[in-house]
Amino acid sequence: RQEGLTEILLSTLISGMTNVVALTLDELGTPYSGLPEIEGEKVNQHDVGHGKAVGRFEATEVRKKIRNQHMNIVNTIVDRLKAVPEGDGSMFDRTVLLYFPDNGETHHSHGTEWPFIIIAGDKTKLDISRRYIRLPAYGKQGHKTLGNWYTTILNAYGSGIDHYGSLDVGLNFDQTGPIESFLA
Repeated sequence: RQEGLTEILLSTLISGMTNVVALTLDELGTPYSGLPEIEGEKVNQHDVGHGKAVGRFEATEVRKKIRNQHMNIVNTIVDRLKAVPEGDGSMFDRTVLLYFPDNGETHHSHGTEWPFIIIAGDKTKLDISRRYIRLPAYGKQGHKTLGNWYTTILNAYGSGIDHYGSLDVGLNFDQTGPIESFLA
């Protein structure tokens, strides 16, 4: 199913039907099958999140297999977009892919640590390419919220809003505006 939906995603982008797509690879209720070394097993990701082993693999190893599956799909998208000529480069050059995992620092997270993988071509309107970025921890000087991240994306692509979403009432500093260092 994931591979089929990836083909639809790529077809709509490459054909020009749209320039924005969202793909949810799974959710906690998605039953997995066909994962390497446990191909015949039905994997319930929610149970795995609660520590249930599958076959001979502990839950942490199963989660790693699921993340590898996700990254293989992301790699397929990147490779295919790089193969499509566009202007003086490829379709990927002006593309931003956002991979948001389904939970943060733990299975039932508090949301204080929530890693994103952002893969951006060299000609996007965001200055995030080819870098590992870690923002300061919650409440620390320079901390930014998800609202700041979404505000940054919107500002980069023409919607000059002050803030996307609700402000975090637990923070006592200005949370508005984009993350200036991310704007190209």
